[in-house]
Amino acid sequence: MAQQQPLSFTDNQLLLDACTAFASSTRIFHAEPVNAQRFQGPSVDAAIRFKIDGTEFTMPVHFARALPYGIVFPEQHQYVTDQQKRPPRSPLLLASYIGPIHARKLIEMGRPFLDAAGNVFLREPEATVMVIGQPKPAIASAKNSARATTRKGLQVMFALATQPHIVNAPYRTIADVSAVALSTVNQVVDDLMERGLLATRRGGERLIPDWQRYVKEWVSLYPSRLRAKLPSARFASTAPEWWREFNFETIHGLLGGEAAADILTGSLRPAQVTIYSQASPGREFMLKARLHPDAAGDVEVVQAFWPENYAQGWPKGMAQLVHPLLIYADLLASGDGRNLEIAQNIHEQYLSAPIP
Repeated sequence: MAQQQPLSFTDNQLLLDACTAFASSTRIFHAEPVNAQRFQGPSVDAAIRFKIDGTEFTMPVHFARALPYGIVFPEQHQYVTDQQKRPPRSPLLLASYIGPIHARKLIEMGRPFLDAAGNVFLREPEATVMVIGQPKPAIASAKNSARATTRKGLQVMFALATQPHIVNAPYRTIADVSAVALSTVNQVVDDLMERGLLATRRGGERLIPDWQRYVKEWVSLYPSRLRAKLPSARFASTAPEWWREFNFETIHGLLGGEAAADILTGSLRPAQVTIYSQASPGREFMLKARLHPDAAGDVEVVQAFWPENYAQGWPKGMAQLVHPLLIYADLLASGDGRNLEIAQNIHEQYLSAPIP
């Protein structure tokens, strides 16, 4: 069986948006991305587990390709076979939006589909679900001058998300925690207020009115607007799982990415090790960790973008780890399908609401 190709960040986000929209449009049912390795076939890009009236079943997913006049349907008889010998299923077509005309055509063809608006058609042995006519999701038109979407703006957003007690703090405090200039905080807060990511109560107290939207905004922008601009260095390791016992305080660093996700969940065998460090890795670090420089190595040391002392305000019991928000963002940005389910678990356990 050919190995599943990693998803792009855009496809990952569409998968998560569609699952959220399914729960919203049906109100009582649930959907979540899962690993697609159990399926085989050229049309399988991902997989979704549906939970409907106490019954669970998993559908293979094919991302519908968009054209100016609509979506292109794969061959009607393109079936995949579940490795667990269950009945074959037609791939679920996943798109950002499927309008009423295309929805009716797909239903007539008996083709399952789901979009990011919550339009859905499922007719499986376990359940039948049909929702059509949901309006096309509004696309936020970000202004070129949106300060919160810049590198420094994302640092401010990260500080507010990881230490929500400072949301209503003086701008100077926010600037110190974010490691940005005071004027930057002023501009970023104004931008967040204008776009509804921050709001004020009658007494003038600031708050994050829609936590999930705030998280989604930061996570979607982090890979290209902030992560890509952070200096980093790669190394190859000679000792397996050396990071489990390593004292990262000696390099002023914290563990992130897949390795941190494994420590949180115990459900992932990391292929990559990510370390966020306040200092450049030196010879002593390489000797202790038994690493050597390698541009294609499995260990990446990334420059941390927050003041070291403020990480102490993150959740207790995670002294060696970055904040769960950053672990979640790195898993999604990896484009690796095996990380999706773990990312969803971390989101449910640590990011369903702000961590006090």
